[in-house]
Amino acid sequence: MEGIVEVAGAASFLKSLPANQWAIVTSAPRALALRRMAAAGIPAPGVMVTAEDVSAGKPDPAGYRLAAHRLGVEPTDCLIFEDAAVGIRAGEAAGAHVMVITATHVHPLQTPHTTLASYDSVKARMDLHSQISLYTL
Repeated sequence: MEGIVEVAGAASFLKSLPANQWAIVTSAPRALALRRMAAAGIPAPGVMVTAEDVSAGKPDPAGYRLAAHRLGVEPTDCLIFEDAAVGIRAGEAAGAHVMVITATHVHPLQTPHTTLASYDSVKARMDLHSQISLYTL
């Protein structure tokens, strides 16, 4: 787990979201993903899709589709935060909205999607109908 660090603000951002309204989708095996998340201080979500849950990893959209299903929503109602080209393509193929986090790349990806340098610049707010709104600082 040496070298595993939190993307700035990720843990705080995830902790601000209702536990039943977000998921992690990773091509890593579950045990490794949980160890990496713990090393970075990332809370475990109620829904997690890992390598064991799908037959094809990113850029295949199956992981994102399965996460949306487990959350009880359509992929088109999801906002995916991604930092890798294969994940971006998977989110697009699933029909979801994509936000690109550029903190993990020396050279930010070229993308038509909105980008954020880190999670420090985005906040979530719940309305009276339990809908989440995001805003940047």
